[in-house]
Amino acid sequence: MLIKCNHFIKRQGQRGLKKNVLDFILEFGEIRYARRATWLVIEKKKLPRNLKNTSLAKQAGQWLVMMKDGMLITCYRNNNPLRHLSHSY
Repeated sequence: MLIKCNHFIKRQGQRGLKKNVLDFILEFGEIRYARRATWLVIEKKKLPRNLKNTSLAKQAGQWLVMMKDGMLITCYRNNNPLRHLSHSY
């Protein structure tokens, strides 16, 4: 079970990340290591076939969730989250 830190809760509310979308990301998200952090993102091609074209998958596919040591740290929306993570800093 991941713990939501206060910063995550605040950002989730400010940025409009709905609980059902977060639950989808937590269940089906792929872990990526980039920018000295651990991220959860949805990779549409790795989703079960029956979920790929759902509204929920499309919504979840626009979010990045940052985590560390079992805590959800922050979240934000990006139209192409996988491309965003491919750039190293």
